[in-house]
Amino acid sequence: MSHNNQLLTATAGLLHDIGKFMLRANVAGDRTWDDLARQDFRYKHAMLSATFVNQFVPEAWRGRLAGPVGNHHRPQSRVDRIVQLADHLSAGERADAVEGEETRAVHPMQLRSIFTRITLDGKAHPAADKTFLPLAPLVVDEETLFPGPALQNAAAWQRYEALWDDFSREAERLRAAHANGGDLETYLESLLLLMRRYTWCMPSAYYHSVPDVSLYDHSRMTAALAALMDREDVDDAQLAGWLAAPKKIEDELAWLIAGDISGVQDFIYTITARGATPGLRGRSFYLQLLTDAVARYVLRRLELPMTNLIYAGGGNFYLLARPGDGEKLSGIQQEISRVLLQHHRGALYLAVAGTPLQGRDFFDGRISAAWGRAHEALQDVKARRFAELPSGDLSQLFQPLGSGGNQETQCQVCGQEHAGARQDGPGGDAPYKCPACLAFEDLGDALRNARFLALDSIEPSPVSLDLSQPYGKWQDVLAALGMQAQVHAALQDVPKMADQSRRVLLALDDDGLAELRPGGRLAVGRRLLVNTTPSLRGDERANLLADPGFPQSEKDELPGAGKVKPFSVLAHQAQGIRRLGVLRMDVDSLGQIFQKGLAEHATLSRVANLSFAVSLYFEGWVGRLGDELGRQASGDRLYAIYSGGDDLFFVGAWDTVAELAIRIRADLSRYTGGHPGIHASGGLVLISGKYPLYQAAKDAGEAEHTAKSLRWRDEGGQIHTKDAFSFLGEPLPWPVFGLETDCTANLQTAHGLMHFLYETQERTSQPENEDGDAGKAAPKALVRRLIDLYGQYVAARETRKRNYADVSWAGESQVLWGPWTWRAVYTLARMEKRTKEQRIQELVDELRATDYRIMDRIGVAARWADLLGRGR
Repeated sequence: MSHNNQLLTATAGLLHDIGKFMLRANVAGDRTWDDLARQDFRYKHAMLSATFVNQFVPEAWRGRLAGPVGNHHRPQSRVDRIVQLADHLSAGERADAVEGEETRAVHPMQLRSIFTRITLDGKAHPAADKTFLPLAPLVVDEETLFPGPALQNAAAWQRYEALWDDFSREAERLRAAHANGGDLETYLESLLLLMRRYTWCMPSAYYHSVPDVSLYDHSRMTAALAALMDREDVDDAQLAGWLAAPKKIEDELAWLIAGDISGVQDFIYTITARGATPGLRGRSFYLQLLTDAVARYVLRRLELPMTNLIYAGGGNFYLLARPGDGEKLSGIQQEISRVLLQHHRGALYLAVAGTPLQGRDFFDGRISAAWGRAHEALQDVKARRFAELPSGDLSQLFQPLGSGGNQETQCQVCGQEHAGARQDGPGGDAPYKCPACLAFEDLGDALRNARFLALDSIEPSPVSLDLSQPYGKWQDVLAALGMQAQVHAALQDVPKMADQSRRVLLALDDDGLAELRPGGRLAVGRRLLVNTTPSLRGDERANLLADPGFPQSEKDELPGAGKVKPFSVLAHQAQGIRRLGVLRMDVDSLGQIFQKGLAEHATLSRVANLSFAVSLYFEGWVGRLGDELGRQASGDRLYAIYSGGDDLFFVGAWDTVAELAIRIRADLSRYTGGHPGIHASGGLVLISGKYPLYQAAKDAGEAEHTAKSLRWRDEGGQIHTKDAFSFLGEPLPWPVFGLETDCTANLQTAHGLMHFLYETQERTSQPENEDGDAGKAAPKALVRRLIDLYGQYVAARETRKRNYADVSWAGESQVLWGPWTWRAVYTLARMEKRTKEQRIQELVDELRATDYRIMDRIGVAARWADLLGRGR
């Protein structure tokens, strides 16, 4: 079967339900809906899908698409049956629903958040009445991404009509771009990007169905499955048998292939401070491009369309392939391994593995088990890095590389030897940097103002594995995998395409998307990217040079205005103590959410929907938060090293990073509609601007691990694990640490108590008397006294821990009382009397109400307030 035929079948699968969009928007078809039409199409939305093909699909492919798209409920041909079967397999969630046509009666016509389907550790979603997504094009803003109550029917119909007006205009523009022949592969990817923008928010079905799968995810998975089954070894009789009983199909219909890039953390973190700021962002973004490149390379080698890519991000990808494609994986992995070994010397490795999918795996929740099998197979491959290479290639890893410590050829950023290393900067002490690290720094600089990403498909550059030759730049790696990538600040800066090449041009912000127009070999769309990068303004630079408190050594190394802000500047611009905050954070038990959370409701479409929803938060909304919180009057103060998949790594002024962590966790609850089983843990450490990044990353990772290891009991007595945050060396459950995003002085949380203590300090700046704690300055003494009492408590706690007396027989932490308990109450009572701060009594009441168990919270709050007030 030709690749072009498979592309046509995939396009038919993608468009088979587009008529539902038209039906809800009250669009008339090119035929009257009567008994004859009902006999031909069975359902009106199928007739409207055919109408869409006739009106909006380029003429070159219209004739071969109208039948499979319109006839998927009354198949007449082999391709019709393929689309019908793909629809059944993709829509396994509706297998038991009563068939029927959507009407303008009272139904939940909006998409319900996929998180309402998740049950984890016995925790289900508490309610689903306020978890509907708004009917709006995909943009990264609060009104669009966060769920809420359902619209009234009349309002919902109006939204559909408005969406259709915009979508149909874009579809017509896409048709015109391919009117003179065009390119089917480009058209399919353009259509996929267009449907993501407009149909991500609408249910694939709501009549007799729970509307928790988007039309976008159902359609793209139908397209993927249709492309797989359009092959010569599947005959009409076999198709008829499969359609008769899809739940009983024991034949292999597909392969689920997973890929994972390992070595990512060491690749990012193990660089010196002298190349950290722009080079970090460049390296992180390159890894995202590399994930795209290897996923596209595998699809290309298997001759599969982009619809078959379920997810790519965070160094991972999942795709659907044919049953026989599993035998080709080893050879494809060899090709990719040679590229990575040649240019990264073993620092990065791509593991690829797969598992077969029988027809019955698409029903009754079995797809989750298949996901688990693919993950296990992937772990086996990761444990045998580069084992797929022949012995002759592997032997090169054990040969000496470089010339043995020549300073002029050793890069002072990555530590590798390279004949092309040169000094970067004036003066004899300027660091030597290799071409690869310089290219990463250039990429990081270019990302500061980037608004567009161009991905060109090229012929892969051949790689001859020879580790005696210098390693290449990031561009060389992508070129070897058949991709050329460029970022640009303005559309006019994007160079023209080479003849006969294909390009995907992606806007990196919502406004940029409006500037893009598709072409015959140009697909356009939106790329979600957390691109929070601090730039050094000219006035900031001048102020730093004149600031006597900014070290001269740092002044000498200040980059020019407009460059990426160094870590030392971020630390200097922090409020209070001059420190950097290093934050690592991820979703708790995400693997379990995918493998067990959907239970019997797990289907391919739901898993795809869940993948998209998670990435939308961490690759979309987290970037919006970073941009909002990072921009302050004193300048940009946050730096996103990466945020993708379900985890993130931020560096910045420590006080801003702490507030960012709170917003991320608090908004995650809003994003999931308040699901109690979906949460994230994190760790934040404070470092100086010169502290080694690799060590800071390790410290933050250990803090995150400490948070994930925490067991705690809520007010109702229920025991929880994870869902915690470690800050200033103290892990606290998020409800105790505080999730207030409006800085409310809630004395029941460490965050709120910190604001109360800090604001009280700010109001009482008169000198203390000789006793050190009288008059209006008493709250400063209060903070110091609370820190001292907390220190006594920690010392006793550590002693008890060494004696293995810190937990009960049930594994729960034991209450620790001591002199600090009543001294804290006494101190607070005195301070209330002398300062007339009536809210201090609230803290005393909280101590008593919790049986004096809140010293951890008090200690974190007091130290936090003290650090914020340093230097004032």
